[in-house]
Amino acid sequence: MITLLGYIPAWGLPDVSPFVTKVDCYLRMVGLPYKLVRLPGGDLTKTPKGKLPVIEDGDKTVADSDFIIEYLKQTYGDSLDGRLSPRDKAVAVAFGRMLEESFYWYLVQMRYRRDEDFRIYDPIWVEFLDFVPPEARVAPVKEFRERILHEFYWSGKGRHTPEEVEHLAREEFDAISNYMGDKPYLLGEHPTSIDATLYAWLIHAMRVPFPSPIGKYGNSLPNLVAYCDRMRDRYYADFGRAGR
Repeated sequence: MITLLGYIPAWGLPDVSPFVTKVDCYLRMVGLPYKLVRLPGGDLTKTPKGKLPVIEDGDKTVADSDFIIEYLKQTYGDSLDGRLSPRDKAVAVAFGRMLEESFYWYLVQMRYRRDEDFRIYDPIWVEFLDFVPPEARVAPVKEFRERILHEFYWSGKGRHTPEEVEHLAREEFDAISNYMGDKPYLLGEHPTSIDATLYAWLIHAMRVPFPSPIGKYGNSLPNLVAYCDRMRDRYYADFGRAGR
């Protein structure tokens, strides 16, 4: 059985990380048996790239969500994307990069930038550090927040005001909503692997308890709300409706 290493579940979602959630969703979509477990000891230095997700499949270890899904397709077959045209595959790559390289930073703003948001997020990391004595957990969480905000700044997004970042987020929500239109899935009538990515990022923006305007805007778009419900009902019937 495949083992998917993650951080910790939160807010009714499989994991606090959209990247881990993406792989979890893909595994459900293709019906491969797996188990999602917390990284033993929470020590990221023992992972191949210092981050999650990582899968262990027999004697094979694969890190990074894109390379994991590529490995799974090559090893177990590609039951989702075989019917896609070259154009559809190009669209999937473009949306995937937008979500993971651009939209990702809107999630960072939602969680880390404003104190009122981070107060909601902070207990998750305190719980993740349950292997550390309680009195020693505050400093690493503070350091982690500062490091993420440093990366946010150097990405370019963090140089903008919060309101400017929210403006950029609305544009990308609109791009997704307008391209999807009334289709049930991003590329048409049938789910494909890009839907694992899209669903992960949307629920981490729209089905979380942060008061950020970014999530509120996503939830104002009816077709994206319906899409999140559709994916959850199809692949996560064992979960409650997070954030609903």
